[in-house]
Amino acid sequence: MSFVQRLRRLIPGRTAPARPVLVVTDSTADLPAQLVDQLGITVVPLQIAFGQESFADGVDLTSEAFFQRLQESDELPTTSQPSLGQFFQVYEALCERTDSILSIHLSSGFSGTLATAQQAAAAGGEQCRIEVIDSTTVSMATGFAVLAAARAARDGADLDACAEIARSVLKRQRLAVMLDTLDYLRRGGRIGRAQAFLGGLLRLKPILTIRNGEASPLSRVRTRKKAMAELLRLSLDQGKIDEAAIMHATSPDDARMLADEIAARMPGLPVHIGRIGPVIGVHGGPGLIGIAVVASQEEAQAGSGAETAT
Repeated sequence: MSFVQRLRRLIPGRTAPARPVLVVTDSTADLPAQLVDQLGITVVPLQIAFGQESFADGVDLTSEAFFQRLQESDELPTTSQPSLGQFFQVYEALCERTDSILSIHLSSGFSGTLATAQQAAAAGGEQCRIEVIDSTTVSMATGFAVLAAARAARDGADLDACAEIARSVLKRQRLAVMLDTLDYLRRGGRIGRAQAFLGGLLRLKPILTIRNGEASPLSRVRTRKKAMAELLRLSLDQGKIDEAAIMHATSPDDARMLADEIAARMPGLPVHIGRIGPVIGVHGGPGLIGIAVVASQEEAQAGSGAETAT
């Protein structure tokens, strides 16, 4: 606890005004930089290593530079979670500005980032209250929860309310991601050489989602054009949605086409276009593209008993 925080507690008969909740996430949320700045979100970068060279995701290495290097490199890069010290420094600095922090991170099934954040939060709990949430997903499916919590914090919501809003969004998010090639999954040891060869020979485009914190197949189609149509069907044909995001690795034209199609089908719907970051891109490779949406509260309540792609 800082000197200023101790002093506030010692002054008799005076209650300090509540300070806004501050929201933290990691670089895999793929949040647009403009929204990060507008809402005062703190992003903790994961690490990318090409051989002996290490980079902070989104800080030392942009998505564009990463994918260019990925295609030129014979060696598959590796990724690692932020250190305990990084999280502790972030929380310690933010506790000087607030009494409450909400920290939302990628699925614990993909990374040790959440566990590290929890350890740092436990160590910094005397300075201010810190709540850590496992999004159980990745990219803008996590990002939507971060944005909702940050908007609520900006409007004066307390920590409990911000956390409840984030969890509500995470229950309603849907994510569908298309892989243009299976080669990077093969190089990473996640599928066999024969499976990757057969997928390339047949021009198969697998479409995946995240269920229970792990990657799960949704569909598999031939040709990229059919995959674009399938992404739209999987994302939009389950009822009304509140917000959408198109995330791509190296395909801005395809991302714009998908965004335009969504806008035509759902006029007035907020649609973001962004880049998939290196930590996810190392496994999916160039050509990776996906759609994340948030179902409306009404649709979520109506379909609470049905199976959805989450």
